Amino acid sequence: MKPVFLVGLTSLSLLAACEQATVFEDDRPEESFGMFAITDASREGASSAPAPAPQPLQDTAARARDDGAEAASDEGSERLVAYSYGYQLETPAAATSTLVETHRDACVSAGPETCQVVNANIRQQGDRGVSATLSLRAVPAWIDEFRSGLSSQLDTADGRIRNQTQTAEDLTATIVDLEARLTAKEILRTRLTALLERPGASVEELVRVERELARLQGDIEGSQARIRALRGRVSMSAMTLNYASRIEPVSRSAFDPLGRALRNLSGDFARGLADVLGFIAGFLPWLIVILPVGWLGTRWGSRLLQRRREQRKA
Repeated sequence: MKPVFLVGLTSLSLLAACEQATVFEDDRPEESFGMFAITDASREGASSAPAPAPQPLQDTAARARDDGAEAASDEGSERLVAYSYGYQLETPAAATSTLVETHRDACVSAGPETCQVVNANIRQQGDRGVSATLSLRAVPAWIDEFRSGLSSQLDTADGRIRNQTQTAEDLTATIVDLEARLTAKEILRTRLTALLERPGASVEELVRVERELARLQGDIEGSQARIRALRGRVSMSAMTLNYASRIEPVSRSAFDPLGRALRNLSGDFARGLADVLGFIAGFLPWLIVILPVGWLGTRWGSRLLQRRREQRKA
């Protein structure tokens, strides 16, 4: 049985080298499907009859991958397209927050299986009004209904749609390819599991099979998660709503400067008084030097004038 088992190992090693050359789209290089082959000869165990040469496993895995691709193509003949929508909305400042809450409540009321709120935030921008962002994921039917009623809602709130975008990403080829590879991996997992039940295998061989099964199971779960994520993008479209308040124009009159000055009177007075106090505080230290020097200079000058007057009289 040992030569047969070693031939199987060689076949699976060739398959590993072949599969490692395959590259997923947006993923790491595909790793090998397995390291061991199950053949009719290996199932016979320690039979006295000569065992036939095992069939290469790469041919079996290739056929399984092709069959899986054909089955996935037959089951998903429709195009698997992920849609996303974007809107730039302009609304009055007083109505922006209310409109955001209305759209958010409509999604929450539909239920998580129909619509999900991914992100919602409202930002106050002072004199510039209010801005907000609302990101949703919903089934296409709900998205179509929401879009059809959006214009009437904006008309009621005295708003408008400034810009709208729609993008579509065809994921058909990616999903079909992943499902075909997943089918091939599941077939190989079944074969490796059967290989563990064969009698007569050494401990080292069993450890290698179990290690390969663990790695293969991780690949299968990763592929299943990837497929679920891609199909989720197809089943629920994405929508992003950006709200911006409209800045209302204000008429100006000839008395606006006077009103602005009166409003700023207290602030201007406080700033002026602060400047005076700051000047006094900065000048006070100099008085310690200036006053004695000035007093001495005055005394010296008065004595000098007195002497000159006495000299003139003499």
